[in-house]
Amino acid sequence: MDEHPLVKMPQPWAVLRKGSAPTVAHWLKRALEQANTKVVELNPRRPNPPEQLAAFRTVVVIRTLPPHWLKSLRQMRAKGCRVVLLLDDDLLNPSSLSGLPWLYRWRLWWGLTRHRHNLANWVDSLWVSTSALKRQCQAVVDLPIQVLPLQPAAEVFQVPKLFRIAYLGTTAHQQELQWLVSLFRTLQQRRHDCLLELVVNRRWRARFRGIPRMRMFYPMDWETFCQDTGNRQVDLLLVPLFEGNFNAGRAPVKVFDAMRLGAVGLYSNRKPYGGCIRDDIDGLLLTDEPEDWLRAIDALLADPERRQQLLEASRRRNSFSCQSQ
Repeated sequence: MDEHPLVKMPQPWAVLRKGSAPTVAHWLKRALEQANTKVVELNPRRPNPPEQLAAFRTVVVIRTLPPHWLKSLRQMRAKGCRVVLLLDDDLLNPSSLSGLPWLYRWRLWWGLTRHRHNLANWVDSLWVSTSALKRQCQAVVDLPIQVLPLQPAAEVFQVPKLFRIAYLGTTAHQQELQWLVSLFRTLQQRRHDCLLELVVNRRWRARFRGIPRMRMFYPMDWETFCQDTGNRQVDLLLVPLFEGNFNAGRAPVKVFDAMRLGAVGLYSNRKPYGGCIRDDIDGLLLTDEPEDWLRAIDALLADPERRQQLLEASRRRNSFSCQSQ
């Protein structure tokens, strides 16, 4: 295995990045893990005090130069700190950005491309992902450039098991969606083994953005929705449904979504599900209190045998007609 150039760099090390997790996972994290030494993640929005920065001997900057750090990086270089820029895309040539979406192109230009002619003010060398990228960068900057070995971190291959929890109501359910924002945020703060799935439009995507391990789908037509839910599996399907004229006449059709997904359904304990689901036999009926839902989720995820019993009982009713009372 090729040796990563990081191992020869002076310590202590620090990493400066804004996002860029895939870049780190494929070209840096494994070397950091194998080094078995402490690495400081710097805040891209606020430089550390000068006395703290003076302790670092190597800083690896990922993809872009955070604007708040330009002065600090210049000062660190002047005091002998090695500053390396890691690139896995051609962000130095404006022509390479021309086909990208305007907003994304602007962010890259502001974060790095505009600095291409003065890059030596802040970094002393480049690490790049491929030989082709090295040639592209050499056409723009006169700095030492080294191609990194592709050594993905363990997380790329050894993905931990996640429980899948879904909400598949439409965006007509404004009250339920707002309730779920708080519920999902609390759930993901308490647990790190859940992947949340929901169908939302652009407006609601913005509300849920920032909650970790969240998978958001745009609304689908009915045929696609049925095919999708019938060809994947979810552990739990959440079906909160609040009081209101819009919900008063609804039928308990989400029961069938749960069946297609092979999921245990958690339902609000009111019409129509209160007159359909047999509590703790083929689903769970819950109050509107978020803590009741969180406790139920924890209990079900901890008990695969109980989940299987509830699922099998629900499947045995696949020819029944739910009657809302």
